[in-house]
Amino acid sequence: MYKPIPRSLLKVMLLLFLGTQLCQSQVGYEREYRIRKSQFPTLAVDYMLIGHKINKKRYYKEVDSLGPTYILKFKKGRLHYHLSFDDSGNLKNSGFRVYEIDLPEETLQEIKRYLSATFKKYSIKRMYQQYGFQQGESGKSLLKNTFQNLLLPSNVYKLIVTGKRDQKMAEYDFWFNAEGNLVKKRAALPMNHDRILY
Repeated sequence: MYKPIPRSLLKVMLLLFLGTQLCQSQVGYEREYRIRKSQFPTLAVDYMLIGHKINKKRYYKEVDSLGPTYILKFKKGRLHYHLSFDDSGNLKNSGFRVYEIDLPEETLQEIKRYLSATFKKYSIKRMYQQYGFQQGESGKSLLKNTFQNLLLPSNVYKLIVTGKRDQKMAEYDFWFNAEGNLVKKRAALPMNHDRILY
């Protein structure tokens, strides 16, 4: 014999369902994929790169909840650089790939302390030292700071981390300031393999 579900139980189930959907919608995601040079915006700082020995230029578009960001990746000397632009071609930030040995010891210890408290187990996949605009700073001075590898109090370190919380491994992006304090975090989407044919 069919027994109807009590209304109070239906309300609780509906409330739980809506609550989980609302919480999930607040997580920021991003996806990055390679594009052609012709799809990249005209750069406001292109003239600033003239005279620098730049190898292996690659163009990317990153889409997240805040809108598109265009990223120029290249190699200069031994470092792998990236420059982020808005859709008008204006420079947003710059940086390069670093390793644990490149970070100040106190900053690294503070970052590891946070990651150890957050995850049961974690692995740092990649680290980047980023430079953002300071008040009154031009794109030229931002690039100069980047190419000189300056350690500034305004530096931000972006980490791509694989971590295990409960039983599930997931990938996250974390941003820490120069003191090693968390600035921002978000869950990373798995890589886009749309180009692969099976």
